[in-house]
Amino acid sequence: MSKIIYDVIQRFEVENGVPRLVSTNIQVIEGGEDLLSLATNLLAQLGFYDKFEENRTSQYIGYRLKNPGKGAKRYQLVLAPRKEGLCISISKDVLIPNILCLQYSNVWNEEPSTDLGKFWILPSKEDRFWESMQFHYPNLLTLGQTTGSFALNKREELEYYSNEFSNFNINDYRNFINSPEEFDIKSLGSSDYYLVINDDKLFPYTWQICISSKEVLEEFLSYFAKIIMEQ
Repeated sequence: MSKIIYDVIQRFEVENGVPRLVSTNIQVIEGGEDLLSLATNLLAQLGFYDKFEENRTSQYIGYRLKNPGKGAKRYQLVLAPRKEGLCISISKDVLIPNILCLQYSNVWNEEPSTDLGKFWILPSKEDRFWESMQFHYPNLLTLGQTTGSFALNKREELEYYSNEFSNFNINDYRNFINSPEEFDIKSLGSSDYYLVINDDKLFPYTWQICISSKEVLEEFLSYFAKIIMEQ
């Protein structure tokens, strides 16, 4: 078994002679890098620290602009190590144009569409993801189309609006599912092709992704760190 040595830095605050743990930072200094260390090193290589300041706590590392405008003090990026991997939170405004959102349209009830799942498709696996989608959702996406919102009951949606629009053939469309409960994430194919995006209760203005692979972390962080820096 290979040996791994960790460097543990703990900060304490003492008030009235009583010590209180403020933060703990754990890094691998021998035997490889953990995902958090890999992430911070990658951000440094990308020049992220030139524009953003780091705030370390016992639960997460948050990054905000060094010179934010008035009222712009939110974190632009949050790294939170967990047992299952490294969780990364990014502003919804940054993620929305770059993700795939599958929905169920509730037009007959005149309610908002139900989100079945939000996904970031790895650019290196786009072709494989599209091929796997064809088995369950043929012609839902065109080749290379990995962003945007798509209803899995498109026919039902078009039938609802058929009186307003007549320049389409309803027979060209179908319902892939007839209720939100019918959606199965396994129908998207291998989970190696995409990352699932979840809500973040601690930072509700962000969405969160959990990553357990070094290769996927490098691809994801390189992609979005550049977008964040350019904003």
